[in-house]
Amino acid sequence: MPRVTVVPADRLVIVDGLALTFDFNAPERMHALQWDGKQGHIEWLGSGDEPPHNEPLAADSYAGQVAPFVELCKEQKARLEQAAAEAEAARLAEYNSEEARFERLRSGRDQRLAATDYLLMPDYPLSDDQRIILQVYRQALRDLPSQEGAPWDGGAEDTPWPEIPNWVKA
Repeated sequence: MPRVTVVPADRLVIVDGLALTFDFNAPERMHALQWDGKQGHIEWLGSGDEPPHNEPLAADSYAGQVAPFVELCKEQKARLEQAAAEAEAARLAEYNSEEARFERLRSGRDQRLAATDYLLMPDYPLSDDQRIILQVYRQALRDLPSQEGAPWDGGAEDTPWPEIPNWVKA
């Protein structure tokens, strides 16, 4: 049997160290329930003439007093896992959407263009041949999003990036 702690006022159920907070129904005036795997107790709040007190729980109390909270915790955990799986599926769908892949492709392209901007400064020492090679490279970058197959994988391994001239220190 699991170890269980329940604190209704905090909307807290802990089962074997897994703590979840969520709305659940508990007996009125129950302050807390503690179960160590074999036995436990319920802490009751006082009311009127009745003072606060603890009610011991023996092994035969588990099914009626403790197990329902364990089941609630399992159900809540399953709901949270389902919601997380749906959120991850939506995130992946967005990440892999054509629009997002184009955005990543353009961003990678813009970074590569920016990395060679300094070479086009009028006072940068490039030969005419180097300037032409650089202009061809930069034009190939600008044309990349309009090529057939774009956006590929959004600028990752499957993207046919033009080869940067080996003399460029980008």
